[in-house]
Amino acid sequence: MIATVVSAAAVAAAAAVAVAAGAEFPVAGTVSWCLSPAAAQQLETDGVVVSAGSPAVLDSSGPTPCVQWPMKGQISLDVSSGSWTSQGSVSFTRASDGRSLRLSQAHGDLAQRTMAVEAAVAEEAAETVDLSTYAIDMQDITVTMPSLSSPGSVEAKPFATVLTEEGAAVFTKAFGAPPVPAGESPATVAGRVDVLPAFD
Repeated sequence: MIATVVSAAAVAAAAAVAVAAGAEFPVAGTVSWCLSPAAAQQLETDGVVVSAGSPAVLDSSGPTPCVQWPMKGQISLDVSSGSWTSQGSVSFTRASDGRSLRLSQAHGDLAQRTMAVEAAVAEEAAETVDLSTYAIDMQDITVTMPSLSSPGSVEAKPFATVLTEEGAAVFTKAFGAPPVPAGESPATVAGRVDVLPAFD
């Protein structure tokens, strides 16, 4: 019993030191990217339909369309550094003329607070686009420290992203205008990741 208590204390102490030092851990989980009300309304007005490409899935149960992306990466538990990459895609298609925009391989950089994507307009080759930036309020982040009973996890409540000029430009190229102007929020992001066990 004493040995177990000592071991648990050692694990907790080591985890606390790792977080304080900004150590990065391999993680896997899900990112939810939900259109802002303004963006969803504008896309609907323009007759643009949202869909998801596997293994991402579209969730239409909420007030605006949400795409849930499986993701993997390596991040610090204080979310100050690291990066993640998603699988699957989100597509926007205008019914009137078939014009489309496909965003895939979303990539988040925690240190820079940016999200980049591979953006393909119609049948053109995809190009890397810095789609949005964001800020994180640590009050919206729940961290479960690594312990004997859990490898650790990070959960983020929805937070707003900000459309970049590059992001606005690729929507303009596809549809003539972005769903929201650059500098405004096209979507919120939320997610949960679990630290991968050492044997993964």
